[in-house]
Amino acid sequence: MKQIPIVHGRIRRKSTVAIAAMTLASIAVGPMTSGAVGKTPANSAALSAHAATVKTVSLKGVCPNTVKIATDWTPEAEQGAYYQLAASGGTTNTSNKTYTAPLLDPNTGKSTGVKVQLLAGGPALGYMQTPEVLTTQPSVLMGADDDDTAIATFGTTPVVGIVAPFNNSVHILLWNPAKLNVRSFAGIKKSNVTVLYFSGTEFVEYMAGAGYLNASQLDSSYNGSPARFVASGGGVVEQGFATAEPFLYTHETSAWNHAIAYELTSNTGYNPYSEMGEATRANISKYSACFKRLVPLIQQSQITYLNHPNRVNKLIVGLNTAFGEIGGNYDMAVAQYADKTMLADKIVSQGKGGFGSFDIARVNTLVTQLRPVVNTNGQSLPASFNANTVVTNKFINPSVKFTSYKGPYNKTTSVIRSEERRVGKECRSR
Repeated sequence: MKQIPIVHGRIRRKSTVAIAAMTLASIAVGPMTSGAVGKTPANSAALSAHAATVKTVSLKGVCPNTVKIATDWTPEAEQGAYYQLAASGGTTNTSNKTYTAPLLDPNTGKSTGVKVQLLAGGPALGYMQTPEVLTTQPSVLMGADDDDTAIATFGTTPVVGIVAPFNNSVHILLWNPAKLNVRSFAGIKKSNVTVLYFSGTEFVEYMAGAGYLNASQLDSSYNGSPARFVASGGGVVEQGFATAEPFLYTHETSAWNHAIAYELTSNTGYNPYSEMGEATRANISKYSACFKRLVPLIQQSQITYLNHPNRVNKLIVGLNTAFGEIGGNYDMAVAQYADKTMLADKIVSQGKGGFGSFDIARVNTLVTQLRPVVNTNGQSLPASFNANTVVTNKFINPSVKFTSYKGPYNKTTSVIRSEERRVGKECRSR
């Protein structure tokens, strides 16, 4: 069988699967070695004008001299809220897979007086999940992961969510619309087609337990490669990310390059906060004054990134090259597709409160949905466990709102076809 490169090997659970680097074309961004990466201007003219009227937040003396943030995979656009904090021209450690630079106030583009160090995750950290990194390495101030992972692993690696840059989950199920004539998850269930997923993926196991899928359909042998999908002619369904696989399969997988249909798993009512900023209770207590200033910066950082993503996308692509593409090749085309899709699919959008805040009722619903899944996987949640155990809005600035994006949007309440996506038109400066 033809060797098919892995196109997106992001794994949310610790795995022994060897992730091969992709052979797809990459867009280089200058020399990628230890030292400076992506020396591009940090601020647009519009940001500079805004900065003249806003005072830069100082983190000096209240936060660690270097704010360490663990991410859940190698650099990608989904982590834009965190990479937006980092100035360009910082230091890349190709051994430890970290990037260190002055931590910027996204409102002004100026230094807050401390540095930020972003730790690549996934294969860079031996596939440790972010909660494990935070609970075993106290010097890492905070990290990013989904809140369903925080709930599922709370019994062994307890962390608390402090900010939600994504308002909706990025997870999808995808299929070949030319082979599977289905219009919803109900159609997937009725077809009884095989559903490939990473073992232990909470949303897939929830969907089976809640009746959206048949347990007999599930095949947990998925390893991030499109090989089985391609070999079957798209005759299987796969889990994926709305911000990655639909583009990668249709544009950068030469063995496929056909239309893809997908549906957001949030349509089932199972809707974790993807890329949630989280920390241990010990660090929240010790650095409460720091988080009071830092969290609003992260709220604004996600907005600033999506309004002007080019600088950070170049940084992310350059870092992937510098890190040897251990998480798979990641080029500018994928990053640009991702930042547009976050908006078009309403993954990043204004919620009920301040931007980046948690809907406590929604998290409580997620806890209820996860209880049987967690219990089945050998752990258990105490009867008293609820949303306030695992997330907090105490550091959120309620005045931060995301109102700059007005569309276009995809029809996210139904199936989305890759060739029909309307994410090219933009109403913002790059």
